[in-house]
Amino acid sequence: MRSTDRQSPSEETKMDTETKPDVTIVVPVRNRIGMLNDLLDSLIAQQFPPGQMELIVVDGDSAEPVQETVLAAASRAPFAIRYLKVEEDRGPVSKRNLGVANAKGAIIAFTDSDCRATPGWLQALTAPMADPAVGFVSGPVTYKPEQPKTFFSKLTAETLIEHPTYPTANVAYRRDLFLQMGGFDERLGVRDFLGRATECGDTDLAWRIRKAGWKNVFAPKALILHEVEDLSPLQWMLEPTRLILLPLLIRLHPEIAPRLLRWNIIFYPGTLRVYGALILSLVLVLIDPWLFLSAVVVGMSLLAVLKARSPDPRRIFAALRDIGLHFSRMVVLAATLIAGSLRYRRLVL
Repeated sequence: MRSTDRQSPSEETKMDTETKPDVTIVVPVRNRIGMLNDLLDSLIAQQFPPGQMELIVVDGDSAEPVQETVLAAASRAPFAIRYLKVEEDRGPVSKRNLGVANAKGAIIAFTDSDCRATPGWLQALTAPMADPAVGFVSGPVTYKPEQPKTFFSKLTAETLIEHPTYPTANVAYRRDLFLQMGGFDERLGVRDFLGRATECGDTDLAWRIRKAGWKNVFAPKALILHEVEDLSPLQWMLEPTRLILLPLLIRLHPEIAPRLLRWNIIFYPGTLRVYGALILSLVLVLIDPWLFLSAVVVGMSLLAVLKARSPDPRRIFAALRDIGLHFSRMVVLAATLIAGSLRYRRLVL
């Protein structure tokens, strides 16, 4: 394992040392105890033999009372729950690696603290492991149905079919295989200036296992529900910066490109409009700056009227605002992909 973190023996909250579970669920966490409580309740309600499962929650530098929350869940759970804490919070990957290093189950199931497991999730996710040729299993992720979606909602988690990134919100590995492959590569991660961790170690491990000849299975009934998180306008605008590692991932595993990119280079076709608009803007500025300003005003006004489908000035203004925000976010996406392409020497647009 690449992780050097260790847990304190005093932080073990509940474990029957005479029973070896078949499955260990590993959840990394940092704050968000409201979401964590929702997850813990859903895991306690799993339709799975309690004696065959355990849960390890791995905390970092949380300011909220995560340990107390886990202790409370452990007191009412019919299976073992342990709380671990990393010495240095380097992001979710190191926490997952530490959890696996301390797991007793032969199968490791991963999900996240902003998720809710449906009652049959663990049973459906681990059942394909009966085939000894299967190295890992993934499942679908959708949103918590009772939560409304707003303009600034983070809506990037849904994967209703097998996705080539194999996110750790819903995936299970054989523990021996996980350790044999070196776990999640903690070098494949960065933090942005907002302190958010961006990592691709989950995708990297899945593809290393696939290329080693192991089978993988998508379990459609192993459903995870994800939080609909409302972001601040700045967080929403900068959300595409999480794709900075995409060119690195494509360089490490070219097999992903046909499943994520068009023409082996375009990640999101909407960015083509950004590139086209920027080129046209540059040409107009060179010809006549006033011509450029006129084109921007006329073009944005026409788009706003078409989007509003109403002569109401308030609806037109709202449409104009939305167009401006979406275009700005696309500029951030395009700039992120270009920066990642230059840094990791693999062109993705």
